[in-house]
Amino acid sequence: MFEELRAIDPELTRAINFGMFSVLAVPLLGALKWVQGFVGNWGWSIVALTVVINLVMAPFRHYSIVNGLKMAKLSPEMRAIQERYRKVPLMDPKRQLMQEEIAALYARHGMSMSSQMMVGCLPLLLTMPFLFAFYRVLTVSVDLRGAPFLWISDLAQKDPLFLTPVLMGVSMFVMQKMTPSTMDPAQQRIMMLMPLMLAGMFLWAPAGLNLYWLTSNLWSILQQGLSMRLLRPAEARAKDKRAK
Repeated sequence: MFEELRAIDPELTRAINFGMFSVLAVPLLGALKWVQGFVGNWGWSIVALTVVINLVMAPFRHYSIVNGLKMAKLSPEMRAIQERYRKVPLMDPKRQLMQEEIAALYARHGMSMSSQMMVGCLPLLLTMPFLFAFYRVLTVSVDLRGAPFLWISDLAQKDPLFLTPVLMGVSMFVMQKMTPSTMDPAQQRIMMLMPLMLAGMFLWAPAGLNLYWLTSNLWSILQQGLSMRLLRPAEARAKDKRAK
């Protein structure tokens, strides 16, 4: 429909409102239709396009994984600093000393607090724009209305068996377990509730949207596993070889 309107008059495409994500949603729809021309199924086209998107983002994810491992190595020293100031009130000027010690710890390892905050948010910042763009494509474009995929009769509607949102939540849980963390056990337990909450929120979301997120998560799990295997210290790899 979008292409037909543009062929008649480009101004007619304004009748299709993709919202604030039109800058990404319109080319995403064009790319999806192009892939569908070769694949012949909208569901597999979403899977294939998601793999391509993640291939482009792979270097950024690798950078995030490398920095996450660095942060995990610093966590014992970080916790020691935080423990020394645990009983200091939040408004006490001595809290500034804790921040200075943490900043010095980062500096010794060639890192900075601001860059680490950005690195921690990087995977989410890369994934979310495409998530919203896919949502707009699935809810606005008529091309995917009634498009079947395996057990799903319509990718623009909820998964009738709720398998894709449940599997998406499981994949998020696996990702969190694999990701090195500097959080204390209490914070980690709270974060483990996130996959359950998101899976519940997306139960009635379009099946195509859950398919995109599930595919993206599976790619992230694969990349994280490979990256962490390659980035393990040489002594750990030598130990594994001796064990064999």
